[in-house]
Amino acid sequence: MAETIHFSLVTPERSVFEVEVREVTIPAYKGEMQVLPLHTPYFAKLGIGILSFTDITGEVKKLAVTGGFVEVLPHKVTMLCRTAELPEEIDTERAMEALKRAKQRLEHPDDHTDIDRARAALMRAMTRLKLVGKM
Repeated sequence: MAETIHFSLVTPERSVFEVEVREVTIPAYKGEMQVLPLHTPYFAKLGIGILSFTDITGEVKKLAVTGGFVEVLPHKVTMLCRTAELPEEIDTERAMEALKRAKQRLEHPDDHTDIDRARAALMRAMTRLKLVGKM
């Protein structure tokens, strides 16, 4: 069997995945990164985006993740995410409403608008909708 990586994905609420994989593509804060077996040890802050991994059967799985940290070792990847959502967990209508609200806040800010928070909300909504094929 080819080399694999032990992949662990945890949020404050649950353990999402604990599986052997062929590769993991991570939305790091400074850009997307792909991890293969024997990767150089690395520690990074996570961004908002779509995480994907290929399991040992060759099936690709994708999730929407937001924030947290990832530790990469030659045979192990551990992700601690603020949130992680599988496509079937996404409420499309709610994501569309969040996208609309975030756009509204950014297009018409007032004195109380937190621009960074509105941008993050926009990115989260866009990521969810992209994951379910609505964007």
